[in-house]
Amino acid sequence: MANADPAAPRALDWLRVVIGVAAVLGVLLAATGFSVGAGEAALVVRFGDPTRVVDAPGLHWKAPWPIDEVVRVDLRRRTFETGHAEMLTRDRKNVVLVGFAIWRVADPLAFHRSIGTIDNAEDKLDGLLTNAQIGVLGRFELQALTSTDPTRLRTQEIETELLAAVSEVASAQYGIEVLAVGFQRLSLPEDNVTAVFKQMRAERRQYAARYEAEGAEAAAKIRSDTDLEAARIRANGAEEAAKIKGEAEAEAARIYAEAHRQDPDLYRFVRSLDALEDVVGADTTVILRTDSPPFRMLTSEGR
Repeated sequence: MANADPAAPRALDWLRVVIGVAAVLGVLLAATGFSVGAGEAALVVRFGDPTRVVDAPGLHWKAPWPIDEVVRVDLRRRTFETGHAEMLTRDRKNVVLVGFAIWRVADPLAFHRSIGTIDNAEDKLDGLLTNAQIGVLGRFELQALTSTDPTRLRTQEIETELLAAVSEVASAQYGIEVLAVGFQRLSLPEDNVTAVFKQMRAERRQYAARYEAEGAEAAAKIRSDTDLEAARIRANGAEEAAKIKGEAEAEAARIYAEAHRQDPDLYRFVRSLDALEDVVGADTTVILRTDSPPFRMLTSEGR
């Protein structure tokens, strides 16, 4: 029987040593190392007291448990919607509002010490928003929220005041940055619906009256401009007609003069016939002397 190779036990021993060292290093790494991802921060808490904030992504180190503990805080933006809250406007009208807020954790250390969790943060925001809505809406009338006239709507101004009222408290007390505040839904109690519809009808009537007045003014201007243009056209036409008539009469006078110059007797004869045609009609009975022009043309002597 062949002798066993003495190098084999030594290689096996080295393998056990390497595996043991790797296991120890792995345990130490798990106990002292932690990673931070994008969009989050980590609080290193030593014996229950936060000592530092780590917000740079990557691998970081701490003392092993139970000395140090890591608490992670999500820094991404969040949207929170309030519950239905009924409140009064300045003109004593009830409205039911559902608001929303866009927020993020700006100071992880203050957030951890004052609130601790996202659920607690949203409870705090709900109270802040409700109180701000009650205070701000009490300074505005109902038409600032429901008017059909864009010039009377003041929702942007109301949301700006709400943001100012909420953001300062949220930042100072809870380490929260409120980025935007607005209205998710607006409804009215049943006894206020009639008043709102009445207000809307009154505003519609104002719009109709204004449009009718503007239409009447435009129509009057159009009629005035049309009458002026028609008068100008008639004046130009009359002037042109008078000019044409004068030219025609001048031409007729010239023709008469030329005819008289060429044959005075024929001219007198034709003019006498024209005069008879103008005086004597189909149903005219005239008793006149025939020995004077132009009626002597009716007798044989005048021929």
